[in-house]
Amino acid sequence: MSVTSEFNEHDAVVQALSDSNQKRYPTYKVLNNLGGEKTNVAGLFPDIILQDGKGNLLFIIEVKKNGNIAQCIQQWKNVPKIPAFLYIVVPENDLSNAKSIAQVVGLQPKFGTYTVDPETKVISVKYE
Repeated sequence: MSVTSEFNEHDAVVQALSDSNQKRYPTYKVLNNLGGEKTNVAGLFPDIILQDGKGNLLFIIEVKKNGNIAQCIQQWKNVPKIPAFLYIVVPENDLSNAKSIAQVVGLQPKFGTYTVDPETKVISVKYE
């Protein structure tokens, strides 16, 4: 994804993930909470929610940077039973920190990483 207006890293990554998941899973419903909290799961507002054609939750995706990772992991730890696979997508250089926080808190999310080319603002995402 390429961004031409004022660059907001979080929103650009969420939009890129939404777009790529919609292309990858054309029969799924991909919802995001860009532009305000609209769709919740267990009272929380994740960045992206993927549902199958019947409306069943499949994936919850949170995009976080270093300063917000601990809060994100703790809030999902407080949900008694997360109703879908939880992915936390962080900058590539924040991955080991995010995994350490999750281990200490006792949450076992799946992780993804992203990088942003500083010149072109092209976003690349990898899932573990």
